[in-house]
Amino acid sequence: MEQEFRKKTFRGAKIEDIILELEKLSELCEEKSKGSDHLERQRFYEGMAIAYTTIAVKLKGDFDYIEPEVIDELYNALEKTSNPNSMNNTAHGATCSFCHKSKEEVGELAIGPGAAICKGCLEFGLEVIKLNSTDV
Repeated sequence: MEQEFRKKTFRGAKIEDIILELEKLSELCEEKSKGSDHLERQRFYEGMAIAYTTIAVKLKGDFDYIEPEVIDELYNALEKTSNPNSMNNTAHGATCSFCHKSKEEVGELAIGPGAAICKGCLEFGLEVIKLNSTDV
C-alpha cells in the first residue's frame, strides 16, 4: 500500500512539474511573439503559446475535453488575422476586446490574433466554461 501511495504522489508531482514547464513555455512563446518583426514568426509563437496553455489547462483538470470545433475556430481566427493588410497590431493591444476597458484600467492584457483579453474577462470565461462543463 505504501508503494502505491508513493507512485501516486510521484506522478502528481511530475504532473505539477510538467504544468509549470508548459506555463513557462507559453510565456516564452508570448514574449517571442511580441519581440518578432516577422508576422509568420509571431503567428507561430502565438499558436505554440495557445497549444502549451491548452495542454496545461487540460492537465490541471480545468476541463475534460476539447471539442474539435474549438481547434477549427482557433485556426480560422488565425487565418483571418494573418493577412498583414488587415492587421492592426496596436489597436487590439490597447483595450480588452470583451469589456472594452483600457490597459490602464485593467492592467496587463493577453494579446492574441486580432484580440486582447483582460484578467477579469478571462476569469469570467473560465467560470462560464466550468459551469457549462458540469451541466453536460
